[in-house]
Amino acid sequence: MIAVPPIDCTASGVLVSTNAVNLAAYAAGTTYAADATISYANRNWISVQAGNIGHTPGTDILWWVDNGPVNTLAMFDTSVQTATTREGGLTFILAPGRVTAIGFMDLVGQTITIIITVGATTIFTETRTLARSDGTYYGFVFEEPLQTREVAFYGLPSAPTARITVTITGSGTTACGLCVVGKQFAVGNAQYGFSVPIEDRGRHYLDSLSNPVNVERGYSKGSSGTIVTDRQNLNRMVGFFSDQIGVPLLWIAAPGQNDLVSATVFGRFVRAVPVISSFDEVTIALEIAGYR
Repeated sequence: MIAVPPIDCTASGVLVSTNAVNLAAYAAGTTYAADATISYANRNWISVQAGNIGHTPGTDILWWVDNGPVNTLAMFDTSVQTATTREGGLTFILAPGRVTAIGFMDLVGQTITIIITVGATTIFTETRTLARSDGTYYGFVFEEPLQTREVAFYGLPSAPTARITVTITGSGTTACGLCVVGKQFAVGNAQYGFSVPIEDRGRHYLDSLSNPVNVERGYSKGSSGTIVTDRQNLNRMVGFFSDQIGVPLLWIAAPGQNDLVSATVFGRFVRAVPVISSFDEVTIALEIAGYR
């Protein structure tokens, strides 16, 4: 298992460029109708009522309601389900400094390519296919292509002036729900029996007339299981978990195993229990609470 503590990609200078487009910026002299949408201070806002003029978003809830991050930055927040989207392909360039891993969740598209350059020199490039069949004749002919939603690149060459270009191709809407960039940390070997619970975060009830009501609020994907590492890593592991309390990380449970890529989750660890299980091994019971 690999853990990736994220750097802040919304910090100045990290996101160099993107072809994603935000909503029109707020203009103080414009009169906005009810339900009009604008962007301000890296957030999207919805006008609550008509005749909305001269009211700065974020200062009065009677006029504006926050509707999440702007499109260009949506993939860098802590929610997998606030996605950066674009019709016909999404491209963005990052200047994150020294990093060794980049992971993506809730992808929509046909392929994803990352290119790492230092100046005019390309030091790494790789393309992954996102839309594929299940490998059977029936699946190829009769079923819709399977969408690979999680992709992680790790063990990347690192340089302080490196730039990472990410391109997601697709003929319709392409999307990236989450992009995590950082330095990878080898946690240990995940053992068979690792679970990946998916939890519906919506609300479902019957109204006063016994009609079913479904309020969609997305889902979260967590993880729990056992990790085995060498005894010499005990102090290193205890220090790492102590430093990451309350911090959401990207957890890659089965690096290098593409058929288990869906076991990749984003969230904070709730509990880690290291046990000196033998003379040369440490067993860690790990529970990760996934973020929606």
